[in-house]
Amino acid sequence: MPDPEVKKPDQKSNQKQLETAKQSKGRTNPTVRPTVSLNSDTAVPQLKYGGGNNFDLFKKRVAIACLERYKNLGRLIVDERYYVPPLIDAADYNLAKDPYEVEKVRFRENHKRRDKEIDDMKVDRPSMFAYLISKLSKESLDEIQGHKDWKSIDSERDPLRLWLTIKECHQTLTTSKVASVIKKNSTRRIRSL
Repeated sequence: MPDPEVKKPDQKSNQKQLETAKQSKGRTNPTVRPTVSLNSDTAVPQLKYGGGNNFDLFKKRVAIACLERYKNLGRLIVDERYYVPPLIDAADYNLAKDPYEVEKVRFRENHKRRDKEIDDMKVDRPSMFAYLISKLSKESLDEIQGHKDWKSIDSERDPLRLWLTIKECHQTLTTSKVASVIKKNSTRRIRSL
C-alpha cells in the first residue's frame, strides 16, 4: 500500500498551482494542470503515411530536434543541402605585420576549427540517418524502402538523401506502390463504409 505522505513531483507542482489559483482568484480552478515541458526529441511525432499525414508538423519538430542533436548538420532539414562552414579568409588577418605570429596562430586555429566541424558533421551522418528512420511509422518506412534509390541511400547512410526521399514520399499525394501499404489503406477504406 503506497504511503499517503509521499507525494510524486507532479502532485506537488499541481498542488502549488492550485494554491496559487486559490490565492489569486479566491476559488479553485479544477482544470489547472501542471505544464509538462518536452525536450525536442520527445516532441517529434512519428511520421504517418497517407493523405492525412502529419508531415508539416513532423518537419517543424524534427528540424528543431536535429539542430539540437546534430548542430549544423541538422540544418539540412530546412536548407535541403549540407551546411558548409564559411571559408577562413586570410585577408581578415594581419599576417604581414605580425612579429609575434599571433594572427598566424589565430588563422591556423580557425582553419582547424572549421576542418573539425566538417569532420564532426561527416561522422554524425549515420547517427542522424538512424534518428530519422526511428521517427517513421511502419507504413512510411515501407514507402521509403520501396523508393528507387533506397539501396544506395541505405548503404551510404546519407541523411540528406533520406530526408529528400521522405519529403518526396510524404508531400505528394500519390498512391503507394508498396503492397502492404496498399492493402492497409484498402482495408481502412472498406471499414469506413
